[in-house]
Amino acid sequence: MTTTTQLISGGRVLDLAGDVDQPPVADVLIENGRIAAVGAAAAERSVREAGIKRIDATGKLVIPGLVNAHYHSHDVLLRGCYEQIPMDIWGFYSFPANYSRRSKEDIRLRTVLGAVECLSNGITTLQDMVTIVGPDREHVDAVREAYEACGARVVLGLQISDRAAVDAVPFWRDMPDDVVSQLPGAADPSKLQALIEDLVEEGGTERLNWALAPSAPQRCSDELLAWVAGLSERRQLQVFTHLYEARSQAVLARLAYPEGSLLAHLDRFDLIGPRLTIAHGVWIAPDEIDRFGAAGASLVCNPMSNMKLLNGFAPVVHYGRAGATMGLGCDNCSCSDAQNLFQSMKMFALMWGFQTAAGEGDAAREAFRAATLGGAKAIGLEGEVGAIRPGYRADIVLLDLDMPSYRPLNSAIRQIVYGETGTGVHTVIVGGDIVVEDRRHVAFANEQLKAEAEAALGRLKDEIAGVNERNERMLPQLLDAYEKANRYPLPLDRFSVRGGEPSSGKGSRS
Repeated sequence: MTTTTQLISGGRVLDLAGDVDQPPVADVLIENGRIAAVGAAAAERSVREAGIKRIDATGKLVIPGLVNAHYHSHDVLLRGCYEQIPMDIWGFYSFPANYSRRSKEDIRLRTVLGAVECLSNGITTLQDMVTIVGPDREHVDAVREAYEACGARVVLGLQISDRAAVDAVPFWRDMPDDVVSQLPGAADPSKLQALIEDLVEEGGTERLNWALAPSAPQRCSDELLAWVAGLSERRQLQVFTHLYEARSQAVLARLAYPEGSLLAHLDRFDLIGPRLTIAHGVWIAPDEIDRFGAAGASLVCNPMSNMKLLNGFAPVVHYGRAGATMGLGCDNCSCSDAQNLFQSMKMFALMWGFQTAAGEGDAAREAFRAATLGGAKAIGLEGEVGAIRPGYRADIVLLDLDMPSYRPLNSAIRQIVYGETGTGVHTVIVGGDIVVEDRRHVAFANEQLKAEAEAALGRLKDEIAGVNERNERMLPQLLDAYEKANRYPLPLDRFSVRGGEPSSGKGSRS
């Protein structure tokens, strides 16, 4: 974090509380990594005080750094490998346990690759729900070192689960024994629990916060969920989990859980509340959404991966009407392929439009809110990031208004959400430090990262081929179970963007 005083001058500053179509030109004063003043107050102090470093934002749109509120860094090297694979089956290709132990250098590289991509696309804060096989303290240290070197802000949670795969997906126990025998069995989580407790006790840094990351309620024993709830309560830690990502999970809830609800199962452990953030939340029943929102919990919508893994559309408007905070995520590199929140914002806005009445408007505003203030609240950083306001961290992005998508500038917020691709990201500042300047990361050269990524793929390529070959033998039985779950009757339709939910023009507020 910089200890100097800086002034971003001459740019149009976007604030959701102000004019989002034609943001005014305003100065932003930064002191010790936080925003000290915006507008006239910043300009006045810059005149009075000498030695202020100036950042010229003329011709730029100044926006808060984006928040990627659901991400996994562990499969960055598998981007572009898969498509049209259902979520439950995709895990057999992408999860780290399918591969041999990677070197510390490869763990650091994959983390750097993902973080630099995030930063280059204007994402200054991310929630990494990373899987560390082992557990392996050396690998955790590699992840932490990578984020520190990149300059990104991260809320880090080590993903944990302990139940056998056949108990987490409906109809997998019905598959032939030779297939079932190849599925992951139950695990002893005690060593990973001990590691997590040690890390939490050691504490984070200015740019790294710890969180808890039970993979999903159906993948965790009652004992493990009770441990998560207890540690969260004692240390006030945010809990991140996957919930109702796929149709099969709603089927499992009705077949194997009291009340037919995974949300009710979490409630048994007092986990539903402001410290709970779920990813996806697609195949959730209307009454569960109301219960979820009333408890003050948060949803992170991942529209790109939900589409690519054939899971459908989250009922985002119903969540908003129920009072849930909503953030946005990009998910894994092997199931959405890009850490690009502009893609997620556009898809979210389109979903919002379909789920509201024609002519209501505000879809772009809701998408941008989810990518900033909503995401900040969802990952436990409310009041710290997500806005350009005094007291907030100086996590700021400058977008180049000379790019074609802003010619002419009719509405900044709509042209960000519907037209920006990430190519307009010119400068990225985290905690007052410039980490991307003139579209290049200041610490990691693009050419070097490309060469190192290709070399790492060379070390992994034979294993990818072996995993693919193994899965091809199981694929017919896995697809049969997938289709059986799809035929199971449910009073929900999430394969339609409208999702059968009543429309409402009211949005979420964070």
